Amino acid sequence: MPKRNISPKLLECFCTLVHTQSFTKTAELLCITQPTVSKHLQQLEKQLGVSLFMSDKTLTEIGMRIYQHAQQLLQQQHNLFQDIENYQNLQIGTLNMGVPPLGAQLLTSSLFEFHQQCPNIQLSFLEVGSKGIKQALINNELDVGVLLEPIEDSFHRIELCDYPLMVVLRHDAIWAKRPSIALQELSEQSFLMFQENFSLNEVILNACQQQGFTPHIVCRSSQWNLLADMVYQRMGVALLPKYYTDMLDPQKFTAVELVEPQLRWHLAMAWKKNKVPSPALQQWLQIIVKNA
Repeated sequence: MPKRNISPKLLECFCTLVHTQSFTKTAELLCITQPTVSKHLQQLEKQLGVSLFMSDKTLTEIGMRIYQHAQQLLQQQHNLFQDIENYQNLQIGTLNMGVPPLGAQLLTSSLFEFHQQCPNIQLSFLEVGSKGIKQALINNELDVGVLLEPIEDSFHRIELCDYPLMVVLRHDAIWAKRPSIALQELSEQSFLMFQENFSLNEVILNACQQQGFTPHIVCRSSQWNLLADMVYQRMGVALLPKYYTDMLDPQKFTAVELVEPQLRWHLAMAWKKNKVPSPALQQWLQIIVKNA
């Protein structure tokens, strides 16, 4: 039985010889000597166990079939290395990123910059809460994602933001003039909260329990501006990061600092330590570091 591990250089020499019909031109094109061309041809015939050329230097029937297969194999090899080169040079690929609904705005300028630098890289987003993003990272379903601190040591991280949580009130509310509000003071209030898969939601609930009460939740939403609108309709109070409360209309809303305890919206861009970052991820992280 002939050996199956045929060297690509033997196939390349054979195909070039068929194309040029000349040992001299084949040697010149491949930068080898004519005796080496003859040696490669003999090695190939020995490994395949068939004759490739007849005495008049034309291909045998099996030689023609092997030539056709060899061209396909060499083209596949070329495509393989071209694909690798394109991947390394950011000409192809996908960056899978976890982006929570609360925090997406932080990445707008960085995403635009990444697209400008790597227009051929497809961006694919998983838009769920931080808890869902963390699980997707663990399952290797994402390259990178935005997580709420504290983050386990199994992840690398780059800090994105760190804002205190504020109590959102109507501008005409009784507490609107106060400099701060303790969490315990909100124990009898109706709460407008984030969806359960939001890590920030869990932070707020844990803090309430540590203060000895379970909040009365009248609504959940993943949209911070909807929570604010419901505050304005006197449905309850909401705790939002200062990043967002600074965007609220001061004619309608007041944001008072939450204390005792002070809760923070501390986000980081995270990726697994034991996963080799792709070229696209490396480029993305460079942009994040620069813009942080």
